[in-house]
Amino acid sequence: MFDALTAATTDGPAALTDAAELLRRFNAPGGIARTSADSIAERASTDATALTPDAAVTRFTESAEILRATPMSSGTVISYPVVGTTTLAVVAEVALMEATVHLLDLDDAVGGVQPSQQALAATRDLLIAVADPIAAIEVLAGRVDPAAAVPAIR
Repeated sequence: MFDALTAATTDGPAALTDAAELLRRFNAPGGIARTSADSIAERASTDATALTPDAAVTRFTESAEILRATPMSSGTVISYPVVGTTTLAVVAEVALMEATVHLLDLDDAVGGVQPSQQALAATRDLLIAVADPIAAIEVLAGRVDPAAAVPAIR
C-alpha cells in the first residue's frame, strides 16, 4: 500500500500536477482503477466483516486529523505509482475525494456521519474536473443522458 507520509521526495518538477489528470489516468481503459477493481472490492468485503461501525468512524476521524495536521505542499514532489512523480498536494486532493465518497458509503450503511461541506465541495469540484467539460455541462444542463459524462471514475 502506498503511504504518502513516507513517500520518497524527489528533485525536479513533478510529472503530474493535476489531481483530475491523475484520476483520468487511473480510470482510463486499462488503468489501475479498472484492472485492480475486483481485487480491491474483494479485499474491502473481507476487511469489512471485521470492522464495526464505530471503528470505521474512528478511522475516518483519525485520518482527517492526520490530514489536517500534515502540510500538503504543492512544491513537495514525491514518487508515486503509475505516474512516476506528483506533488503531495495532488495525492492529498485525491485522498480527500476518496475519503469523502467512502464516508458517504459509511453514512448510507450506518447513518450519522456526514462529510464536511468543504470536503463535499472539494470532491464535487474534483470529480467534475475529471469529466470532459462539454459532456459535463451538457449533462448538468439536462441536455443529454448522464451516462455521457458520469461516472467520471470507476
